[in-house]
Amino acid sequence: MFCMGAIILEAQDLSLAPDEVGALLEVATQLGKKGWNRNMQLCNDTILPTEPDADNKVVCNCSFPGGACHVVAIYLKRQDLDGTLPKAIEKLPHLKHLDLWANYLSGKIPSEWANTKLEYLSIGVNNLAGKIPSYLGRITTLSYLNIQNNMFSGTVPPELGGLVNLENLDLWANYLSGNIPSEWANTKLEILSIGVNHLTGKIPSYLGNITTLRALTLSANNLTGELPPALINLTGLKELRLSSNNFTGRIPDFIQSWKQLDTLEIQAGGFTGPIPSSISLLTNLTDLKISNLLGDGSEFPNLESIAGIKYLLLSNCNLSGNFPIELTRMAQLKIL
Repeated sequence: MFCMGAIILEAQDLSLAPDEVGALLEVATQLGKKGWNRNMQLCNDTILPTEPDADNKVVCNCSFPGGACHVVAIYLKRQDLDGTLPKAIEKLPHLKHLDLWANYLSGKIPSEWANTKLEYLSIGVNNLAGKIPSYLGRITTLSYLNIQNNMFSGTVPPELGGLVNLENLDLWANYLSGNIPSEWANTKLEILSIGVNHLTGKIPSYLGNITTLRALTLSANNLTGELPPALINLTGLKELRLSSNNFTGRIPDFIQSWKQLDTLEIQAGGFTGPIPSSISLLTNLTDLKISNLLGDGSEFPNLESIAGIKYLLLSNCNLSGNFPIELTRMAQLKIL
């Protein structure tokens, strides 16, 4: 039965494989999801979205030989679920997307997940704890992994470096410690967010070889040392957040190589002054936040060329000279 180009699952037990119906009900029980039963239409869409934004949806693909339907995505965001991460997703062999963001789920990541073919996994903003398991590195189909805002502890498993298809990794706001793993050197990450943890050591030079990086967030850790010169290679970088660390040395002049940069945050990072004049060459900046530079100050940077800047914070930097009058004429600018 066709309606507006989408397949309507007329009879749940005939369209969706019976074992997958049972698996979905197991998933619901383990999550604490109420209301699902065998007599209802569990699949409510047949098109896997390119940018997942659904809150309460199961997507089934019915284009398999013989008209069989299989579960390919589960989106249960913001559902007040208070169970555990479901082991039963292992019984859904065609599942590609699993999004359980912003619930009250507790416990650990099940070992059964290592046998899945997930491409998109979001379990951020829950009450999950324990160590990030090394077997996550076996889900080599993953391109998106978000476990932010949980209570994971221990070191970041080096096995995550084996996720050769991973483009987006978000470990923000956990209790992770140790160094940034060297095993990420061969990834093709575009977005790496590991801020608000307890990471130590230096920024590894190999990050400069991940030229696919567009956003790098290392804020609010205990990182030390200078910015490695290899970062000059990140010419496609658009966002860099380094605030609240224990770095040393100056903000390097090679920042001028980041021509695409629109966000630069270096608040209380431990750097010494002055602010490099090359910052004026970052003409795409919209958000610039620098504070608490140690040591000698500098002239107020020339920002005339940064016409699109919207947010500006330059505090406790021992700057000399006058505030540039041209900035007061920029209607979109918010001086923080």
